[in-house]
Parts: sequence; C-alpha cells; structure tokens
Amino acid sequence: MMQGVFFRRKSRRLAEIEVDGQISEAYISNGIDMSFLKSGVACYLREAENANRRTPFDLYSVYDQDILVCVDAKEPLRIAEKWYSEKYNSEGDQISFYSDARGMTLLAMNRKNHDLLIQVMGTSFVDHRVAYLPEIPSTALNERLESLLWMKERGQDPRLLIVVCRNDADAFSANRDVDPYFANLLSSVKEADIPIEVLRCSVDTNGMRAEHVIPFR
Repeated sequence: MMQGVFFRRKSRRLAEIEVDGQISEAYISNGIDMSFLKSGVACYLREAENANRRTPFDLYSVYDQDILVCVDAKEPLRIAEKWYSEKYNSEGDQISFYSDARGMTLLAMNRKNHDLLIQVMGTSFVDHRVAYLPEIPSTALNERLESLLWMKERGQDPRLLIVVCRNDADAFSANRDVDPYFANLLSSVKEADIPIEVLRCSVDTNGMRAEHVIPFR
C-alpha cells in the first residue's frame, strides 16, 4: 500500500492524490459519492492489477474521521471468497467466481449446476454504528436481490453476504428512507428463507480482513 492525501475527485471514477508532494491519479472503483472523500484526508493506494491501465493506482481506503474505510468495490468479493472457502472447507467444496446471464458476478460452489450461489454486496456507509445500503437508489442492487428470489424459485440454494468495509458497525439495516423498494426486496429475501449474513471487516494499512458476523435488522 502507498499512503497519500486525497486532493480532489476529478470525476466519478478518477481521483487526484498527493503522494510525496506529487499529484497522482487513482481509479475509484466505487462511483457513488462518499462524504468522507474530502480534500486533505489521508488515504491509501494500491497498484493497479492491470499494468497497462492509464491510472497506475486504485484508491483502496480512506479515513472517515478516525476509522479507515475500504472503498475498493472489488474487495468485498475477495473477502467473501476467502470467508466461504474457509467456512465450507470441511465439506471439500471449492469456491469459484460465476457470472450469470445478466453479467452479475457471484460466488459458486463446485456442485452440479452451481446450485449454491452467493450474492455479495459491500457497503462503506455507517450511521450511529449501523451499516446500511443503499446510499442512493440503486437499480443494480435491486437487481441483485431480485436475482436471489429468482434463483430460489428455480430450486437453487442462493445466499446473500453483505460485507461491511469498516469496523465501527454493530448491525446492518436497509435504508428504507432512500429506497423503500430495496428494503421491501430485502424483507422478501429473508421471508423466502434465503440465508443472509452480514460480515464486518477491519481495515488497516495492509488491507481488509473479515472480523465477525453482525446482526441483520
């Protein structure tokens, strides 16, 4: 990781970061506006996996007051892969990435027809120690929940894992005020007996790692 100071959000997907007195560009994989992305805030960059990309760094984490928050949208899926690989290791199952017909990336068990599919969502937002989604109305998040219900109807075994990318949350709740449809979908997922886990993570200068499951309200 490389430490820097957030200078400004140049565009939805591009930030300018000061590193050793020089301004460098970093890719922001999470396109949502985040109030803690403010000028002068300490942050951490990670080298881009694609060496040929125009921006050499990804914006990985940033401080929200005294809490380091992961803002790399790819990281929740990596955390989920490790979490479930360890969880199901005793059964000899392997976790793999799976893309459905609509281009959504899920985790799949190596069972026949990928009957166990895990939908992963990440959040960096907390209010009064309660993590939440969404920050703004999101068609993409709603489609992910709709896909869980569709898979359940097909006789598959879908799961939902919500990864909280910071360690100052004691529970998770849907943000009904912002998107009541999302909140209703999440309730329908629960009522359909689709397992829901909320995994809180800790973030430090070396990256993000899973801590423990917190309640879903």
